Amino acid sequence: MDSMRDAIVVSGWNWETFNVPERVALALASLGSRVLYCENPVSRLRGRGRPLEEIESRVYRFGPEFFGHRLNMIPLGFPQLQARIVADQVIQNVSKLNLKDPLFIYPHGEFFVPLCREFKRKGFFLIHVCMDYPEPGQEKHIQLSDLTIVIPKSVFHQLRPKYGDKIALIPQVTAMLSSDCPVGGNARASDEFSAIPRPRFGYIGPVTDRLNVKALGKMLRARPDWQFIHFGAAKCLPLPNVHVIAWRAPGKLKDVTANLDVGFMPYDCYSNKNFHCMPLKVFDYFHAGLPVVSTPIVNLWEYSDIIYFGDDAEELSRAVQSALDEPADSPKKSARIAIAREHSIEGLAECLHRVLSSRGLHVRQTEC
Repeated sequence: MDSMRDAIVVSGWNWETFNVPERVALALASLGSRVLYCENPVSRLRGRGRPLEEIESRVYRFGPEFFGHRLNMIPLGFPQLQARIVADQVIQNVSKLNLKDPLFIYPHGEFFVPLCREFKRKGFFLIHVCMDYPEPGQEKHIQLSDLTIVIPKSVFHQLRPKYGDKIALIPQVTAMLSSDCPVGGNARASDEFSAIPRPRFGYIGPVTDRLNVKALGKMLRARPDWQFIHFGAAKCLPLPNVHVIAWRAPGKLKDVTANLDVGFMPYDCYSNKNFHCMPLKVFDYFHAGLPVVSTPIVNLWEYSDIIYFGDDAEELSRAVQSALDEPADSPKKSARIAIAREHSIEGLAECLHRVLSSRGLHVRQTEC
């Protein structure tokens, strides 16, 4: 009989961040794969890696150990040595779980180059996940991999002419569960939000190098009655209408979106990485039916009928006002919710099945 191929999913994060590798692991598990999920390695000098454990149905997590991330910056054989150390731990857990012919799936990361070379040498089929505009060094991953699955459509169409069928497109997916009911801004405010006046617009992520902070600051100074909320430990701007809240696990994100009036994504489009990205959070906003305001990220243009765009502070201000003026019963809300449902873990699973099936990778032969 036929059975879905097992998989090793290596992440540069941990399960709680619930980024793309974590969602790919869940999608494969829903197809019947048994998945060994490997967290970012930890230094043996600072702690211990997680022991092997089943964290979701058919998903088994463990945390590998090595000497330390800083040693990977020393080009004297240390990256290769640490790659062998991590690879040996992964193989040991593959044996413990008795995984059969597993695929090796991984995102961008400099340390993953020597690690993937170890697995390629051992005969594993390598699948690279391209989540953003190709960064320096990412071409190495594409060349090293047997297959690269790409999320941003603009990047897919850029890479396809050079690499052909080696490149496949997969959708971005929401962190919310399909069973979660969208509630927009109708939920009862918790103490954390009750102290923040409305209107509230939020960025459900930390403000790192993604956002155009200059334009954001100009807009917020001009509209002190508007309240901006983001995740993190410290405010991105020293303004009274900027509020920081603690990071939420995926299952708790709906409590945040339910207390927002607008989902906000003022990305810095001067950066190609930002201009060509496909933000995870847009579908979390859509899931709640929230009006969304964004700078004109290329891969969001197809949603121009349900997203309000602006390039600079003045245009973003007008876009926010338009979003706030959107009627509560606007058909745009139901359209957003419908799109979010299409970008579910189930939708990703169906796409992965098609991609793997077309390359003869979706099944392994097992004894009856």
